[in-house]
Parts: sequence; C-alpha cells; structure tokens
Amino acid sequence: ILNRLVNWTGEGIIIDGDQRHPELIAQACNVTGKSVGTPIEADNIDESATDLPPDRATMYRACVARGNYMSQDRSDIQYAVKELSRAMSAPCKGDVKKLKRLARYLARAQRSKLLFRYLTREEARVVVYSDTDFAGCRRTRKSTSGGVLMLGSHTIKTWSSTQAVIALSSGEAEYYGLVKAAAQGIGAKAMLLDLGIDVNEPVEVKSDASAAIGIAQR
Repeated sequence: ILNRLVNWTGEGIIIDGDQRHPELIAQACNVTGKSVGTPIEADNIDESATDLPPDRATMYRACVARGNYMSQDRSDIQYAVKELSRAMSAPCKGDVKKLKRLARYLARAQRSKLLFRYLTREEARVVVYSDTDFAGCRRTRKSTSGGVLMLGSHTIKTWSSTQAVIALSSGEAEYYGLVKAAAQGIGAKAMLLDLGIDVNEPVEVKSDASAAIGIAQR
C-alpha cells in the first residue's frame, strides 16, 4: 500500500490512491488546457508508426508504469493503461497521443476513493461479472476480457486483459472471458478459506452473453 491513504471510519475503510501520479504524468506529457471525459478513444490503425527517440521512449515507459500502478485502484483507467502497455517495447508517436489523452482524463479525475463498508459473514458471498470486447484490437483482431469480482457489496478486484487466442466468434470470446471470471472467483474463495472465512454459497458468475452461458451450462 505504498503512498496510499487508508482511513478507518465508523462507516468502513476508505482507501485513497497516491495523488501525485496524475500530476507527474501531466507534467511529463506537457499537457495543459482542456481535459477530456474518457481515458481512451477507439483504436485507430492509421496512427503514425514512427519510432520515438530514446529520451521520449523512456518518458513514455515511465508514465505508463505510473498508470499501471494507479490502475490497481482505478478501474476506470485499466483498459487505457493495458492498451498503452502493449507498446512498451517500441512506442511510437501514435502511442504518445494516446498517453496524452490519458493524462488529460486524469487532469479531470485526479482522485478516486474506495469505500469498503463493514460486512457480516452472512453478506460475504463471491459474485463475479464478466464481459468481453470481441475483436476490439483492429491490428491483431484479439479480444479483451474484462471483469469485476465482488465480495458482498465490495469491489475486490477488476481486470482488463487481452486474450491470447484470436476468437473466431463473439460467443467464443465471451466464453473465454467467462472461464477467466470463474477462475478468479474460485481463487478468491480459496483465499478467503486461508483467512478463516468460509463462504458457504458457491461462486456466482454473471454474463450478458447467452452463447457463452449456454456453452458453460452444457
């Protein structure tokens, strides 16, 4: 919990991420002026592929690393940071444009606090939500799996990850995301057992994809 603020209150526990990172990213990107309401735009395959000079590439990697650290507390930037991280080995000018978009978004939404209200053991049930962006990457045609793991009313974990396999249909992509969500839920339940908390109810996985649900049920 390096540089995070953790407050115990009568209502619950409040976690506030490190406030310096948005400012440092904005300074490194030399971002001033108008902020934006979303951290990333739709992928554009026509972006410039010109490689960056070494000093600019180092700046890019440092800012993305800060964003990656922030994304542990900020589910709103996880997808944007994941996409930026894919260009860490050889960033180009188009990637810097995406990074500046994230910096302008963080200038508008600098802080995000998480409130964890006190729960009883009866309320502690594991529910996982799964969704997939089929073929969202226009360059590789790979899909992105996203999910939210809940313990009662608490958001314990969120993720946004590029699937390794190129799915041939939306149902296939959604099923891969559903399997990942189920694995995350089972892992969370096993961790709770290690902490002495026995969740009697089975892990519940939710998805809006009828094809993936049908495959899973069969």
